[in-house]
Amino acid sequence: MKPTPEQYSAYLSHQPVAGVTVAHGTQVRIAGGAHAGEVGEVSSLAELGDDPRLLVQLESGIEAVVAQSQLESAAR
Repeated sequence: MKPTPEQYSAYLSHQPVAGVTVAHGTQVRIAGGAHAGEVGEVSSLAELGDDPRLLVQLESGIEAVVAQSQLESAAR
């Protein structure tokens, strides 16, 4: 389900949103799927649910919607 405006605002403000464990602005590596191995930064919250989906701005310039379970830390 789409986040409410309040949930979206809370996420962008680094406030907790139920079920979301990857913070806005986090550097991530995509562990699986079409963009596996690519690195980027979480830019937004796309969907809530059992496995929230986040918008990731990839270093290649592409934006991808990726399930939270497919993200791992890419902290440098």
